[in-house]
Amino acid sequence: MAHLISSDRVLLMAAGRRLGLDPAWLQYKPLKRPDDGVRVDAWHWDLRGGALRLAVDLAVREPQNLEG
Repeated sequence: MAHLISSDRVLLMAAGRRLGLDPAWLQYKPLKRPDDGVRVDAWHWDLRGGALRLAVDLAVREPQNLEG
């Protein structure tokens, strides 16, 4: 199992649609920002099975530029 987490709910919902996830499965949990400890709204999907395999496949096939 893995979590797909974001403070951008719209972006996370789009990812969920691409992975075939039911919107009712989206979970809300505010998280602390690592740099200052301030809590921010955040949501996550629990990924298992086919959704997890698809997420990994998409991440490997479509790498994002992580350099600043």
